[in-house]
Amino acid sequence: MRDLEETLRDAVQDLADEAPHAFDLAGAARIQGRRIRRRRHAAAGAFALILLSIVTVPYVWLRPEPRTPVVQPAPSVTVRPSLRSLPDFTIKAPYLLPGNAAVTMVTIPTRVDDGADENTYVALDRDAGRYRQLPFDHAPLAVSPDGERFAAEVARNRIDVLAADGDVVDTLQVDTFSSAGGAPVWSPDGSRLLIPTDGGFAVYETGTGEHRDFPNPDIHSLCSDFCSFSWLPNGREIAVPRRDVSVRRTEAHPDKIEAVIVYSADTGKRVRSIPTIGVPVGNGAWSPDGGTVLIREVTDTSDGIRVVDAVSGVPLSELLAGPDAIYLADGRILAFGNRYAQIHAADGTLVEEYRMPRQFADGTTVTVARS
Repeated sequence: MRDLEETLRDAVQDLADEAPHAFDLAGAARIQGRRIRRRRHAAAGAFALILLSIVTVPYVWLRPEPRTPVVQPAPSVTVRPSLRSLPDFTIKAPYLLPGNAAVTMVTIPTRVDDGADENTYVALDRDAGRYRQLPFDHAPLAVSPDGERFAAEVARNRIDVLAADGDVVDTLQVDTFSSAGGAPVWSPDGSRLLIPTDGGFAVYETGTGEHRDFPNPDIHSLCSDFCSFSWLPNGREIAVPRRDVSVRRTEAHPDKIEAVIVYSADTGKRVRSIPTIGVPVGNGAWSPDGGTVLIREVTDTSDGIRVVDAVSGVPLSELLAGPDAIYLADGRILAFGNRYAQIHAADGTLVEEYRMPRQFADGTTVTVARS
């Protein structure tokens, strides 16, 4: 029996051998949206950054009169921070990214002999202070904030809550689980589990085992092709993107987002609407104070993550590159993929840039949580 590090190393090497030599961030995000609609298995989009070295040389503009040359000031430039490499990943200790954000799980897609796709999960055991390989390969898989529980659809319309050793903690029968809405989503404190359904959504209470369905067919039918559910920081509200129904849907173009609709997780009722053209990138997309949110903007002309006001939806930053991002505890932003990690100020200004460890090969998905 090979140990966990050998398994991880072999899987990473296989992925690296098969990886393409060029990456298209726009294409990757669009493909991810299509896959969410078409497939039950979630797959991570590829992450690419084109590093631009900007060098500006002061120049002198000469005029015939007067004889003394007039020196024009050099145009101001934004100096891109130097790229630094992060240390190698090891399973023997929690791996922290810049900003003290912890890597909680690494998902490695593998292909078995019959051609089917499976996932290998390496998850952080916080109590033991190291990583362990999970004994199941369900996809998509949702990990709780404490890293001790996992939720996945194991049979049609059946969601199992699993312990890290594979034991079934609870089983939920839901009314037509909707894989188009992505994996189940744990609340920020881990006390609730949000389950997308074709008829609306369901909420599971971990403390009591209570499971409530909130029917609302508009949630699923009006969700965009790049559809994902997220919790707000208060743990009592959820957010779902809504497409613009006035625009005809086509596979050639991504759905146009009209707004993000906020619903109560207590009553299922609509609370408010945030006019915006993007989709929140997950639970970590909401700032600690709830005032701003990171949305993924996918249109025919733009692709990336942007900071917007959580009430008005007004954009507050330029586009940030990267497939994923979270707010850190101090209000800064960590954008990341399996190749690069970036620290941004609250206004989106790039502050630090890092190369991710080589163990996070192309095709792997890195799950990150702020400390």
